[in-house]
Amino acid sequence: HPVGTGPFKLVQWRRSSLIALERNPEYRERYYDAEPAPDDAEGQALLARFKGQRLPMLDRVEVSIIEENQPRWLSFLNGQQNFIERVPEEFVNVAMPGGKVAPNLAHQGIQGYRVLAPDVVLTLYNMDNPVIGGYTPERIALRRALNLALDIPREISLVRRGQGIPAQSIVIPNTSGYDPNFRSEMGQYDPARAKALLDIYGYVDQNGDGWREQPNGEPLVIRRASQPDQFSRALDELWQRDMKAIGIRVEIEAAKWPENLKAAQAGSLMCWGVASSASQFDGQGALSRYYGPLTGSANLARFKNAEFDALYLKMQALPDGPERDALFRQAKRIGIAYAPYKCHLHRFVTDMSSGEVHGYRRPLFWNDWWQYVDIEPSSAAKA
Repeated sequence: HPVGTGPFKLVQWRRSSLIALERNPEYRERYYDAEPAPDDAEGQALLARFKGQRLPMLDRVEVSIIEENQPRWLSFLNGQQNFIERVPEEFVNVAMPGGKVAPNLAHQGIQGYRVLAPDVVLTLYNMDNPVIGGYTPERIALRRALNLALDIPREISLVRRGQGIPAQSIVIPNTSGYDPNFRSEMGQYDPARAKALLDIYGYVDQNGDGWREQPNGEPLVIRRASQPDQFSRALDELWQRDMKAIGIRVEIEAAKWPENLKAAQAGSLMCWGVASSASQFDGQGALSRYYGPLTGSANLARFKNAEFDALYLKMQALPDGPERDALFRQAKRIGIAYAPYKCHLHRFVTDMSSGEVHGYRRPLFWNDWWQYVDIEPSSAAKA
């Protein structure tokens, strides 16, 4: 029973199927306005076109919930939807080869929008788990070895079709504290070094079956939570391939995403792949993933480190500048050293719309845009 004063009101909701919104007649009086940079030709054109129009310009918005990627993409191609947010990676090279809308789609008036998203894709390791968690040297070495063994360039090129750049830390592009020149172990793929770390700290094959055991002789099995969809299965296969290459067994435990989230919040998962997006320019939000008092919420890895927590609190009282940047670097190094997460990549996001949708630009931090677009027949549709 939502209550709000926004530009749209909820008029229909079918669980896991449809959300329908209509213009809110009681929405306050607002008109389209903007301040695009002088060199922003697209923004200047949109301002000239829409300036002074009352918001929202749309009468109705329908959001179709389609979980599998292929039917979601086909639904857009077949004209059942006139907008698709985050074109699935497996179809990006068909939709926008080389970053440009494919000629057959452009002929239909379809428009594409590609940006480096303010997000980071992660694997979280439960620091309370008796196998993968803990702060002793051998447990830290195990997590660092797992991180070094993951072939992120292969994940980007094969599964994600080139839609990303390797992450060097948890701090997100387009936020304070993000340094595009920063390099770390987090961004390295080095299975030889991973094997050496495991050997040094006692994770060796003790019974001759080809798989490594824990230093105490107990089985070493990584249980990775996942989802029962095609894209997740492709990622799981890479995980198993990379871990097998260093002699570690992986078992995949698939469940629906909400169930995995609840289990992660409760601390009952061993490891799980998630993504984190920024909602504002301040990059400290990403560091909350390591902040001890947020265990079970933002800090799904359940990481606890007094030095990090002190840095986190100190940063809150500082304005952006060299002193705060230095604290960002210290905080990133602590996270990399203890490795409660593997930071995989920062994703490119590709959205597409039919020619009848006008005025769309992906907001950087918060995807709040429905009130700023309009619908009218495109020249391609008229033809």
